[in-house]
Amino acid sequence: MGVKKKREMQVAALTVRHQDLEILRSFADGEGKNLASLLLHCVQLTDGVSQIHYVKQIVPLLEKVDKNGLCDPTIQSCLDILAGIYFSLNLKNPLKKVLVSSLNGLPEFFLTEAINSFTSHLQEELNTTDLYSYRKVIDNISSCMENFNLGKASINNLLKNVLHFLQKSLIEILEENRKFAGNHIVQTQLMNDLLVGIRVSMMLVQKVQAFQGNLWKASSSPIWQSMCDLLHIFTKFLSDDDLLQTIQSTSGLAVILFIKTMFHPSEKAPELISSLLLRSVDCTSIPGWLMSSCRSLCCADIPGSALLFLCQGTLAMLDWQDGSMGLSGEALLLDTVHVLFTLSSQIKESTLEMFLSRILASWTHSAIHVLESSSSSLKDSLNGNSSIIGKLLEYVYTHWEHPLDALRHQTKIIFRNLLQMHQLTLEQADSVTDPFFLELTESVLLLEWHIKGKYICLGCLVECIGIEQILAIDKTIPSQILEVMGDQSLVPYASDLLETMFKNHKSHLKSRNVDSTWIDQWHETWVSPLLSILCEGSLDQKSYVIDYYLPKLLNYSPESLRYMVKILQTSIDAKTGSCNNRGALGALMACLRTARAHGHLQSATDAWKNLVSSARVKQGLVHQHCQVRIDTLGLLCESNRSTEIVSTEEMEWIQFFITYNLNSQSPGVRQQICSLLKKLFCRIQESSQVLYKLQQSKSTHEPENELVKEQPSVSLQLYKNFMSSICNSLFEALFPGSSYSTRFSALTILGSIAEVFPVSEGRGQTVYQLSHDINVDRFQILMECFTSTFEEVKTLAFDLLMKLSIAAVQFQDSEKLQGLFQAALELSTSTKPYDCVTASYLLIFLIWQDALPWSPSVATPQQAACGDGDKSAAVVERNTLLVIKCLMENLEEEISQAENSLLQAAASFPMYGRVHCITGALQKLPLNSLQLVSEWRPLVEKLLSMSYRLSAVVSPVIQSSSPEGLIPMDTDSESANRLQVILKEIQPRDTNDYFNQAKILKECNSFDLEDLNISVSNIDTSAEIKGKEEKTCDVTAQMVLVCCWRSMKEVALLLGTLCQLLPMRSMPESSDVLLTEEQVKEIGDYFKQHLLQSRHRGAFELAYTGFVKLTEILNRCPSVSLQKLPEQWLWNVLEEIKCSDPSSKLCATRRSAGIPFYIQALLASEPKKGKMDLLKITMKELISLAGPAGDSQSTVPQVHALNILRALFRDTRLGENIIPYVADGAKAAILGFTSPVWAVRNSSTLLFSSLITRIFGVKRGKDELSKTNRMTGREFFSRFPELYPFLLKQLESVASTVDRCGHSPIYRSREMAARALVPFVMLDQMPNTIRTLLATLPNRTDQCFRQNHIHGMLLQVFHLLQAYTNSKHRTNSDLLPELTDITVCAKAKLWLAKRQNPCLVTRAVYIDILLLLTYCLDKATKGNQPVLESRSFWEEVRGIVSGSELVTGFPCTFKVPGLPQYLQSLTKLALRAMWVVLDQTREQTVDVPVTFSQLLESSFPEVRLLTLESLLEKFSSVASGPGEKRLPSLLGHMEEKFLLLAMNENHPECFCKTLKILHCLDPSEWLPQTERCVHLTPKEFLAWTMDIASNERSEVQSVALRLASKVIAYHLQTHEENRVSMAPELKQWVQLVVLSCGDRLPTASRLAAAGVLTSTAPLFLTNPRPILELQDTLALWRCVLTLLQSEEQAVRDAATETVTTAVSQENTCQSTEFAFCQVDASIALTLALAVLCDLLQQWDQLAPGLSILLGWLVGEGDDLVGCVESTYQEEEDYLFEKAEVNFWAETLTFVKYLYRHLFHVCKSSWPPSSSERLCRLQRTVSEQRHHLSQLFRELPPTAEFLKTVEFTRLRIQEERTLAGLRLLAFLEGKEGEVPLCSGAQTLLQKPVS
Repeated sequence: MGVKKKREMQVAALTVRHQDLEILRSFADGEGKNLASLLLHCVQLTDGVSQIHYVKQIVPLLEKVDKNGLCDPTIQSCLDILAGIYFSLNLKNPLKKVLVSSLNGLPEFFLTEAINSFTSHLQEELNTTDLYSYRKVIDNISSCMENFNLGKASINNLLKNVLHFLQKSLIEILEENRKFAGNHIVQTQLMNDLLVGIRVSMMLVQKVQAFQGNLWKASSSPIWQSMCDLLHIFTKFLSDDDLLQTIQSTSGLAVILFIKTMFHPSEKAPELISSLLLRSVDCTSIPGWLMSSCRSLCCADIPGSALLFLCQGTLAMLDWQDGSMGLSGEALLLDTVHVLFTLSSQIKESTLEMFLSRILASWTHSAIHVLESSSSSLKDSLNGNSSIIGKLLEYVYTHWEHPLDALRHQTKIIFRNLLQMHQLTLEQADSVTDPFFLELTESVLLLEWHIKGKYICLGCLVECIGIEQILAIDKTIPSQILEVMGDQSLVPYASDLLETMFKNHKSHLKSRNVDSTWIDQWHETWVSPLLSILCEGSLDQKSYVIDYYLPKLLNYSPESLRYMVKILQTSIDAKTGSCNNRGALGALMACLRTARAHGHLQSATDAWKNLVSSARVKQGLVHQHCQVRIDTLGLLCESNRSTEIVSTEEMEWIQFFITYNLNSQSPGVRQQICSLLKKLFCRIQESSQVLYKLQQSKSTHEPENELVKEQPSVSLQLYKNFMSSICNSLFEALFPGSSYSTRFSALTILGSIAEVFPVSEGRGQTVYQLSHDINVDRFQILMECFTSTFEEVKTLAFDLLMKLSIAAVQFQDSEKLQGLFQAALELSTSTKPYDCVTASYLLIFLIWQDALPWSPSVATPQQAACGDGDKSAAVVERNTLLVIKCLMENLEEEISQAENSLLQAAASFPMYGRVHCITGALQKLPLNSLQLVSEWRPLVEKLLSMSYRLSAVVSPVIQSSSPEGLIPMDTDSESANRLQVILKEIQPRDTNDYFNQAKILKECNSFDLEDLNISVSNIDTSAEIKGKEEKTCDVTAQMVLVCCWRSMKEVALLLGTLCQLLPMRSMPESSDVLLTEEQVKEIGDYFKQHLLQSRHRGAFELAYTGFVKLTEILNRCPSVSLQKLPEQWLWNVLEEIKCSDPSSKLCATRRSAGIPFYIQALLASEPKKGKMDLLKITMKELISLAGPAGDSQSTVPQVHALNILRALFRDTRLGENIIPYVADGAKAAILGFTSPVWAVRNSSTLLFSSLITRIFGVKRGKDELSKTNRMTGREFFSRFPELYPFLLKQLESVASTVDRCGHSPIYRSREMAARALVPFVMLDQMPNTIRTLLATLPNRTDQCFRQNHIHGMLLQVFHLLQAYTNSKHRTNSDLLPELTDITVCAKAKLWLAKRQNPCLVTRAVYIDILLLLTYCLDKATKGNQPVLESRSFWEEVRGIVSGSELVTGFPCTFKVPGLPQYLQSLTKLALRAMWVVLDQTREQTVDVPVTFSQLLESSFPEVRLLTLESLLEKFSSVASGPGEKRLPSLLGHMEEKFLLLAMNENHPECFCKTLKILHCLDPSEWLPQTERCVHLTPKEFLAWTMDIASNERSEVQSVALRLASKVIAYHLQTHEENRVSMAPELKQWVQLVVLSCGDRLPTASRLAAAGVLTSTAPLFLTNPRPILELQDTLALWRCVLTLLQSEEQAVRDAATETVTTAVSQENTCQSTEFAFCQVDASIALTLALAVLCDLLQQWDQLAPGLSILLGWLVGEGDDLVGCVESTYQEEEDYLFEKAEVNFWAETLTFVKYLYRHLFHVCKSSWPPSSSERLCRLQRTVSEQRHHLSQLFRELPPTAEFLKTVEFTRLRIQEERTLAGLRLLAFLEGKEGEVPLCSGAQTLLQKPVS
């Protein structure tokens, strides 16, 4: 909803020849009233728009002339000149259209003269011999036939000449096109000319009247001869694969059109065309002209594409309306579709597939036209049961999931049309009851919802037969469709279908019901499921429903809004929502937002304030769920009226929102916030213009605009104040230490303000200008944003500064600017990569602001201050040139030093920063329009030379075999020895042969490793490397590597930028070009060398980025030799790959390193609209190389080919052009699996993975068989038919392997064989296969059997049964009969699960099968057990359990293979048996095979763990479930068992589960038993629990803490009299909680602490009578505040629950308006502080509490000196060692909130007395302030840039100190006596504009 500027029309002015101008002058009259004067005035104008006015006056002037004027030479000459003007104008020039429009109204008596003039000029045009002027002539012929009477008459007069010209031009253009093979720029233009020529030829035949008769059809007629020649040309074009497919396609249209026009008698034309399509032409019976013109079509084989385009011509060029062609037309229609079906199975190229789908859709349109008046035989051939309709349906089913959107759209058209075709064959029968429609509907509904075609077909069926029929089959369809709307790929289809359905349903209900009761049924069907999703659905589901479905529903039925609001309002308090759930409030806000955005609500404060209260809006703005906040903001910002006035209430809400929502960690949320606020600012800007107009009108009556409630001047002032207030908030948010999220949001919004409210330059009034609110402090804040470690923040700050109409010299003196420039130079050599980015932005800013030390504006700042801030391009270019020269001087010196010592360079002056700054400065310049060319040329030369030198220094490291770790990470100082290690290790070991030195360009200075060895040997081995500042530093492998790969990266990006200096238009040889062809070739050679030889991924990936820029430019440049470079490079590298020369330096490991990138760049830059010849040839070469290599051949080329193919199949830029090679790629990958060479197998696996993604799409979930990543066999083999025989052959060879592997002695092989068997067996064959396998198993009495064979078969049974039941349940089929038979077979072999089977492994698998059967049978019988009981299946299962070792026990020393597996399987079966019995009877007396106690007493931890997990699940569901759930009596008295287990359990997981169970149980049931059971009093048990919580690992520690908290709460609530004696335990517990909240602890520990704080909040945090000492209570509150500032969202959300609980107590709920609401952590922080201050007053503990809180405020306990010293230490730390950083917490935000609440408390209820602690605190803070001033003085002048971390920490501490001093001064009654520490504005003051 941005401000749209009206686009100004650009019209090129018309001109005339000099002699015509003289004629006009000679005929012009003195008064200027005749036609010559009018034309003279017109042509003398230079503005085309003004000329239009004069052209329109021509005909009115001529109408005034009488018939005698016909002989007037003035008019004759003027008409002649007008004809010349017409033919000189460009086709698209609006003047041409105006001239045509005027001359069409020419008086009749002037027509003959005008026609003669136009004919004469057209003849001149046709005489043109310049091939490159043909296009203009063709365009003129085209325009003459476009509704222009004079033009048509001229064409008729010269028809023979026009046809001859078209014939000649097409032949010559084609020949010219062949000459320029390889020059795609020229070829593209020539092919476009060919296309236009064909179209104009067709237009001529269709529009010229001469072709309506038969006179021209004589064989001697020149017109006939030209027509035959043109037909011959079109026939050649049709089969010429070197031409674009659009030319071939149009030629197909032209061939049919010409045959139709020329063939006599015309009634026989359909038969002739039919024989052409069917390839059955009788060459003896056709006319000679046709034979000579179309010989290849009649007698020779033609490509499928030509046949396809002939079909297209047949359907497009013949008249199918009303069956005008009779029976022969009907026959042709059927023949055409049969040809299309044949082609469908042959064509695989994506563009031809697209053509085919369009032509099939066109065929269905033609069929509908014919059927409207067709014969009965055609209706029989095209009804729903016919083979043609069946094949069309098959085509639809095959292609409705095609990856091309346009092709899927065509399948929809085909399906809709075939339904219509069937309707036309019914002859008045009822569509609803027609069997074809009924069967089709049922079959479509049976499909799964992840199939996109299902939605398309259902939508068409609804339109055809109505929704009632579909809802009668299944009423839940609307809910089912809404359920799938969590999948983004299905959302558009689902929402379109729902829209079709609810529209159809509403129309049906309205027509059937007289009263309005039908609306309730409609709401129940379509709105109620929607509201359910909005309240309870998943996040994605709700988002997509709101974005796609809700707007459609409200647009169609706006009255449904009140129904939605009514339903949601009643459930808001019950469904409050959470961080994962929007709740009813979120649903309400989403509905209101959508309604307002689409115009169903008028304004924010009138029409909808009755729908939702102000309190609800505020709750929505700070709701815990981010999307609720966004929707509420959208409700305020979005409106369908761009000029709607923003109300005062809305402004207040927006200000409130900004306060708490800038620091969002989600990029998506930040983006939405900024976008919505920009919409609001646009509304303010546009509505302010309305207000200004109202104000200027000075009308005394009420304003007509009903939305303007205030006087315009009042509203405008409110706007100004609001915008100023917003900017204040945003600049305040850029405080020291603010998070990346906050800075990003604030700067983005400020940028939007600067953009929406532009600097007014006399173009009207602007309500607000950001530049007016910029002062020195704010300018400094924006400059300091350059120091952020995030580049987005730097970019936003830079862009904002450039948008503002301010000059740097207004706010900075020359000394400061000099310091900034020096700081930038120093940062450009920093070892921290982000510092060089800061340097780059600083330098660019100084360049564009003309604020460099030598700039004139710095010397005379007053001149700059009054300027508008726009610097001329020349000044910017000059400044850039000087800065680059300065950087190059430094860089040259550093490269020289690096050539002597690379280690010293890495440690002290890594050179990449300088290069980065040079690239940054260049990228901001318009490189194609530089003015100082003579100065740039030598500089560019030098830059190239230095780039090559720098690259030569660092490339040995990058090209080594292992660049990532050449030297070990240690801290000794033997730098020289390390360099020796580097030099020995860098020789690549992964090429075809070792080689001795790195390849260096000939033009570069030589770089000899031996020389470097000698130079290094001179370094004292005991010395440490010293940097520029003479401070010692240690060099690590990472520092060397970072220096090298970043240098390579920056050189590559610099060279990529320099490539843009290449001129994009033809230049004379002597012209001043900045980049010569030779230099371009050198750059290409450089990229080739480093892409093909670098081993470091960072280096070659970024070299690739630069190389892509080069290849894109080469393909656009006019030089043919440069255009051909990519092709030459491609052949060279393919040859090098093929040759497998031992001396080759290509990297054969690391997935071929940069080689795939190199080839990707060369292929991806090839023009997509061309024939993609490079891609075709490359893929052919690579696929031949990727196949199995012969015994004597090296496998290196095969590995390279596989790796390159992988990269190409992954490259999205190649799109559908790569699809034809998928099948061959898959073959190569699958065959590669069998290679004996590991490298080939590895590369084949990677290629196969990429192919799977390319075929089935990106996997969006963890499910390997995800519904969204599947396609039917029909579709797959339709797209890749050659894979069918190949895969079949491979599977046949594997099938025997599966059987063999199933009996393998290797366990893993048997398991994999069982999994592999599943896809081989058809679903309906699975039950038989399972029964056969079970029958094959040996009987108990068999003497000879092998356990490996048994195990293999059992695994196969298990996996088949699992797959079968899963598949069947997906389609809701009845499984019971098959499962019953399988159960019978399984019972026959039960001995395998008993002790008679000595092998525990096979026993375990058989028990797993039995367990799976129990679950399957349970599902099949819906939980009832008739089959189980009738077959006595459970008795058998119980028998197995009761007879097993679980009951009888194992021998003491029993250790055999498979024991753990057997125990787990057996325990699962026993547990299943027990739960089934308990669920049925719930009585203790029931007969269970084994008890829980027995299982828990097992000596095997596997048994205990499974039992505990099962019990925990049951206890948890009882504890958390709604209502009271009674435990089975068998579980009622197990507390003693759990206590004993907790005391004696040694297995950590079992111990953890035991503690969790105790936590689930009610302490009153088990805590009193501790003394009896485990000889510990409850108090001692508590101590024991807390000891565990303080000593154990994280998970156990978390559970123990929760348990201890529950125990302590129980103690305090049941033994109030013993609270004093519990003091030590309480103290220990508080310490435990505090320790669990540390930032460095695992998330689980902090989540446990948050959970504990939430559960105990009423007891410890908000209790009106505090149980803990004040210090301990405040320590817990400090934990809450710490957790609220955690970086993990989950921890913050958990802590927010604590605050929500705290503010919702009886004694606290009055202190805030957000009690009982789900709020975000940002506002929870201030709510917590508000409640805490309120509680201090309730507890009468304000004085002692305040002193503690003041300590929090000033950071009492922080060691300031140590803090700063640690910062200095970090500067010297290793490059890759990162401390844990909290990117969300903002110290000063906490300080601001705390200061605000303390100030409020002190102001309202502070006692006059002052405590001793406060006095001590006063002294400490004063000393701290003094020390801070001293530390600030020690920093360098531009410390904010050079010492950013220290400076920021000191600034934060300064703010804290100031806040403390102010509060202390206020308490002493001395407010206002505390001066600021430094010049910067503080967070606690309102900034001054």
